Amino acid sequence: MEIEHLNPDSVYEPPWKFTQAVKVRNAGTLLFLSGIVAFDQDGNIARGEIVKQAEVVYDNIRKIVESAGGTVANIVKMNTYIGEDWRVHRDEIRDARLNVFPDDPPASTLLQVAGFADPDYLIEIEAIAVLDE
Repeated sequence: MEIEHLNPDSVYEPPWKFTQAVKVRNAGTLLFLSGIVAFDQDGNIARGEIVKQAEVVYDNIRKIVESAGGTVANIVKMNTYIGEDWRVHRDEIRDARLNVFPDDPPASTLLQVAGFADPDYLIEIEAIAVLDE
């Protein structure tokens, strides 16, 4: 399998650390992650602020992909949903993400939403990974 991260010169350069497109050749198995929130292994939500929840969510995503036989390098797409004003925490959330994806981040979308299934959720992230067969 070959994963290529694309930021073509004919399109604007990403103003933040993300990839505009990810091309996968000779794809293996697709892994679709549901919206992952900041629960610990015992089912307790990380209390406090959105950056702490983001760190827990990214760790949960890493663990899920690893349990399927992959690594975070196999993640090709992420959708991040936040309930707070994204401008207030964008840089901090980006820094938490850079700890997971220091190079070649996945194609990504960041959305501010009106609410979540539980008022304690501050962030929720979906992901798609392509695993080697």
